[in-house]
Amino acid sequence: MDDATKTRAKLIPAGGCDTKDGMTSVLIADDHEIVREGLRRLLDREPDLEVCGEAGDGREVLEKIEQMRPDVVVLDINMPLLAGFEVLERVRALPGDVKVVLLSMHSDPPYVRNAISLGADAYVVKNTRADEVIAAVRAVVRGDSYFSPPIARLIAQELRGNARAGSSFFELSTREREVLQLIAEGYSAKEIASDLHVSVKTVESHRTSLMRKLGARKATDLVRHAVRRGFVSP
Repeated sequence: MDDATKTRAKLIPAGGCDTKDGMTSVLIADDHEIVREGLRRLLDREPDLEVCGEAGDGREVLEKIEQMRPDVVVLDINMPLLAGFEVLERVRALPGDVKVVLLSMHSDPPYVRNAISLGADAYVVKNTRADEVIAAVRAVVRGDSYFSPPIARLIAQELRGNARAGSSFFELSTREREVLQLIAEGYSAKEIASDLHVSVKTVESHRTSLMRKLGARKATDLVRHAVRRGFVSP
């Protein structure tokens, strides 16, 4: 931990974000430090917003939410260890009403469908204007949703076409999705077992189940599926 991070940590009490009355506390979650720094500068200059913490992987996001109880999490979809979608699903199971603004470089239908089905409050594409992030944060605090214009258009097209949002993705258990991401990130069965504190036999059982449910014939098919669903970057 560098000196700047230590200093920020001292400013945040163990019980939660120490924000002034009327201000919105924000947790920034992205695996790139330069992105987190840019978002912090963008949000901190707004008089009603205050960044109370940062996270660099999916598991750290959940830990920071438990510790800090922020009002809003600005969450990148492509996170290591636990993908943004998996984090989102787990956040929705937590007590309280933490708002989630998803950030993504993807505007493909599968990503958007997953985001909406899992309860995202906002979806902002990364190639948009910076002030959209601010608009999204303020919208979700008001109880509204926010979608970048390309995403809003896509949603409208899906509704007009009466598109069905179902996917085999939702047939997977929480643990299977976790194993799928780690497989796609290149971890061996032994490494996954150690990381998840389960046996190698259990990991292999999950892998067999994934192959069956997703119609995969080999590990590379699982990786392609993980990329399509936003678990890892292509």
